[in-house]
Amino acid sequence: MKYFRLHADKNGQSHFGQATLKLDEADYRPPAPTAFVSQAFATDGLQFIRLPSGWVAEAVHVPKKQFLICLKGELEVTASDGEKHTFGPGDSVLMEDVEGKGHRSRVRGADEFLAAVVPID
Repeated sequence: MKYFRLHADKNGQSHFGQATLKLDEADYRPPAPTAFVSQAFATDGLQFIRLPSGWVAEAVHVPKKQFLICLKGELEVTASDGEKHTFGPGDSVLMEDVEGKGHRSRVRGADEFLAAVVPID
């Protein structure tokens, strides 16, 4: 499974990269047929967020590493190096820029943006 990664380098500059999450075939929930499953991530919660159309935030830092799982609408995220990506339903981003210059986020279009946020250790 492919996902994006947003991380800060040693100079505090944030960058995007693509990563692959390995999914192994497993007898996940017997008696259901086998499924392809990732490793388990330790988490301390799950939150849902709703951002209205036009919402903009500058120099954002995440409080800890977290997956952003997009459910509705579009969120444009700009790394401090200037690279932009727009994320929509079905996209996942591992946000790791807990330090440094952060990133800019804005909701694109007329629709609100809904996402699940899962902090990980």
